[in-house]
Amino acid sequence: MTRLPQLRQRRAEILRHIGSLEKMRRGSVTHQFHKLRRPGSPTPVFSGPYPLFTCKKDGRTVARRLRDPEEIRRLEEQVENYHAFRRLCSQLVDVSEAICDEELD
Repeated sequence: MTRLPQLRQRRAEILRHIGSLEKMRRGSVTHQFHKLRRPGSPTPVFSGPYPLFTCKKDGRTVARRLRDPEEIRRLEEQVENYHAFRRLCSQLVDVSEAICDEELD
């Protein structure tokens, strides 16, 4: 029994999901801490966290400190959409290869 109909349906689902991802961005949103040495204190004190968006541009890492909670939420969503896009592309290749293999049998 051929699995072609199920594989083609899965391929269409993946493509629909990819098509629904409108806003995406490479990079990451992390939280940075700074180590401060206080005069007379043997242990450092950490300040933060400071939200930070980082990405690669022209082979260099570019960072931008984030202050607005709405901007942080929006960038986190865009970065997550990019990671979802990458996972879906990998699944699409797997399904396409399975379709090719089924057609050979």
